[in-house]
Amino acid sequence: MIKPTGILHFAISVKDLERTKKFYTEILGCTYMRQNEDTAFFQVGEHFFVATEMPGHVPPNPPGGSRLHHAFTIEGESFDQALEELEEKGVKVLLYEDKGHRTFTGRHAYIQDPDGNAIELIDFHGMGGGDAPAFQGRKRRQQAGTGAKS
Repeated sequence: MIKPTGILHFAISVKDLERTKKFYTEILGCTYMRQNEDTAFFQVGEHFFVATEMPGHVPPNPPGGSRLHHAFTIEGESFDQALEELEEKGVKVLLYEDKGHRTFTGRHAYIQDPDGNAIELIDFHGMGGGDAPAFQGRKRRQQAGTGAKS
């Protein structure tokens, strides 16, 4: 049986690599590493992701949606400041939650990058218990097809 030991990186489809580099470095504070003709490599703490320019990129969510997303952790003492900085830079928080997440507990804020990829910012408080009752507000968002699901 194959037994992976971790995740090295994930890849995000984007339309415009230069715009993507600017967003992820200047807005989210990720570290740009290098790039080739259609892919930029980034580091976040000890983790990595890549953005690949795809001519036929289609946003994975409807406008304002966040169900399919990539989660970035932010230390608790910096979380409120991060939300203020997003507002100052004109990035709309699509959804904010501080309750209802049964698996990944903490405060959650969802935004979209310029290509419609949803990004979750989380003040991660730890793993929750899967036996907690479902948060009823989440069911309403899932039916609408726009809410986050973690």
